[in-house]
Amino acid sequence: GRLVSLIRSAGYFNIKARRLKNLTARLLESGGLDRFLCTDAGELRVELLSINGIGPETADSIMLYAAGKSEFVVDAYTKRIFLRHGLVEEKDGYEQVKALFMDNLAPDAGVFNEYHALIVRTGKDYCRTRSPLCGECPLKGFLPAGR
Repeated sequence: GRLVSLIRSAGYFNIKARRLKNLTARLLESGGLDRFLCTDAGELRVELLSINGIGPETADSIMLYAAGKSEFVVDAYTKRIFLRHGLVEEKDGYEQVKALFMDNLAPDAGVFNEYHALIVRTGKDYCRTRSPLCGECPLKGFLPAGR
């Protein structure tokens, strides 16, 4: 219906509409958005992951950007950049890559927000899947020898 037409440009709109409805239902059950987002970080992440259609990246995005919690968001750009720099391996899963940040950075939502935004920009502008622009990348000085 109307929700699908509003999010059509986002792709996979029927699936996303169902997921948004699942999240909305949980928010209403919890007493509203503010109450839901004020939940302790550990509990909030468990709650978000229990909602059908919300995985780790979406849960951490909601926690960082909507709730202001210090959770690092790992996306395809993060994995690609850190894989090319030899900091993670192809086999490493979401939680392993996230641990690299959580274990080595002070928990600061503002820093995590900015760091993630810079990773996304670098991934879009330079560290592309096809035809990466390694020679122009601001991170080229951090590439391991031979890459």
